[in-house]
Amino acid sequence: FTSTRVAEFMRTLLRTVKTLSLLRTVTKMASKPVPKAVVFDLDGCCWDPEMYELYGGAPFKENKDGTLSDKNGTKVHLLGDVKNILHELKTDPKWADSIVAVASTCDEPKWAKECIRKFTVGDGLTMYDVFDEDCTEIYKAYGKDNHMKEIAKKSGIDLKEMIFFDNQTNNTSCVAGMNGPTVVYTPQGVTRELFEEGLAKFPAPGKVIGPQSKW
Repeated sequence: FTSTRVAEFMRTLLRTVKTLSLLRTVTKMASKPVPKAVVFDLDGCCWDPEMYELYGGAPFKENKDGTLSDKNGTKVHLLGDVKNILHELKTDPKWADSIVAVASTCDEPKWAKECIRKFTVGDGLTMYDVFDEDCTEIYKAYGKDNHMKEIAKKSGIDLKEMIFFDNQTNNTSCVAGMNGPTVVYTPQGVTRELFEEGLAKFPAPGKVIGPQSKW
């Protein structure tokens, strides 16, 4: 072989190796099981401001920019990549056998439920269309272990098959202490980066995934 042909052969071989490596990665990702339940906190995790920070409250007005306004005109907006993630969870076939649930200690459950019905996530869908109504747990509690147990009881899904997103460390520590759900700390709301990191590390019982975890 001439040096030119050898160089060409090596380039072809390198491309083949890279292609095979990519295929292995894609196959591994495709075969990796997804959580059977994806559980979200609401205040400070899915939207902001939190309900207790609103002085106007219900009824909420739907705005053209996708936000909601309370009675006093204060706007509530979805955080991070929540809109796109919820749309994916509802429409991507890989999530067909999974449920999307809520574990919230919101001070104003009625306001939160109205926001769930009015926030849109694309293609005419609202948060209400995405969340499993029977597993929408909104009530006061110090931690979220009771919420998670209720979701498990109502859905029949084992805690180790769940992934949980929350922006408060007392909640992430509490749920991680159950040694069941995979827990992701989302201090600025659910972003695509943290969502994918959580899925990549699932299952990870007893740990808190994400930045500056206190667990």
